Amino acid sequence: MPVAESKPGGAPMSERCDVIVIGGGPGGSAAAKFLADEGLDVVGIEKERHPRFHVGESLLPHTLPILEDLGVLEKVQDIGLFKPGAEFISEDGTRKNVFEFGRALTPGPDHAYQVPRARFDEILFECARNAGAKTFEEMTATIVSCDDSGCVVTGRKDDGTHHRFEAGFLIDASGRSTVSARMRGQERLERRTSSAAVFGHFTGVPRLPGAEAGNIRIHLTHPGWMWQIPLRDGRTSIGLVVPGDDLAKRDGSIEDFYRQRTIRNPAMASSLENAEMVGSLSTTGNFSYRTARSYAPGVIRVGDAYGFIDPIFSSGIHLALEGARDAAKAVLDIRRKPGRREKILKSYDRRIRRRVGYISWFIYSIHDPAFREMLLNPKDLFGVERAVISLLAGDFRPDIRLRIRVVLFKVLRKVVEITTVEEKKEKSYAR
Repeated sequence: MPVAESKPGGAPMSERCDVIVIGGGPGGSAAAKFLADEGLDVVGIEKERHPRFHVGESLLPHTLPILEDLGVLEKVQDIGLFKPGAEFISEDGTRKNVFEFGRALTPGPDHAYQVPRARFDEILFECARNAGAKTFEEMTATIVSCDDSGCVVTGRKDDGTHHRFEAGFLIDASGRSTVSARMRGQERLERRTSSAAVFGHFTGVPRLPGAEAGNIRIHLTHPGWMWQIPLRDGRTSIGLVVPGDDLAKRDGSIEDFYRQRTIRNPAMASSLENAEMVGSLSTTGNFSYRTARSYAPGVIRVGDAYGFIDPIFSSGIHLALEGARDAAKAVLDIRRKPGRREKILKSYDRRIRRRVGYISWFIYSIHDPAFREMLLNPKDLFGVERAVISLLAGDFRPDIRLRIRVVLFKVLRKVVEITTVEEKKEKSYAR
């Protein structure tokens, strides 16, 4: 497809394609790749230029088959650090538990990788381009109109030139920008998890011995939590997640706030004792949100463009890639059977909501003392612990074995909660 381009200040001519994809992150690149592989004329628009910094360096085991389908698994392995599990550490640093992916209840890869996001995202973007998608970087996309007959999008380059595209479908993978939702007023905050994050990269952070050197480490603090993600180049990504109000109402600088909160945790303080920060800290404020639906007239939302809750279980990239595959299938199905459009989109929406629902109840519970106690002292009664590992590994399929054990987990959590309350009462009476 020839590209319609105007000179700075001029009115662009419209060019038609089959699908427009806004966003060059994992979800957008994967959707563009899957559709281009099917022979569709795809335009991908990214507002920045790769490689660009992005947080979220930890993959899940069930992400690997999708990367293999995309044809990039070997490249990801080359840049990644082997990750066999996830470790949770108590606030005082005295207790910890490692969930090994190889012990999952359901079948799947027994490991994942920690990856530098700048290079990881670049690999996927190149993958889409090599598949035949027409990709644009440093271009800001604006939706002019969208309905079931198609969408019109303009793209403005940094040099002032404009492009105009018309397509039968728009896939919104614009991340937190969630361009289509904001245009329609469908974005809403998740009040239950109104969080903010402060994060940076460090050298000189000690690592676990042996195979566990690549594990992600989650430090449970109050309030919030911290992540520690080792990378292959010797750097470690360390982030602090706190209630949004805590960050907004802080006294002093971001650096002071970050330092004060991290040193409260003995294990994290020990990790940072001889560490040196690379670059500067980054922040994201009040990042929890979910759109009303995963689709709108002419639009299918993928990954963070649909919603983002909390990164504690490293599910963001996985949900984006699974969503991209499903979005591509939905587009192809609608093209074959346009009369079933609404049914196909509702089916897509159910799948997206189910996956988010599987992981969100974990996230909503992370601040609950009973839930934390179960993470630190798991009991594999009826295979419950192994079911939790399956979820941590990214297995969000509607497997009856998982569903039953998730229910059992919730029951056990309630028992732990009641027991904890009773123990506190007994101690109070004793005093």
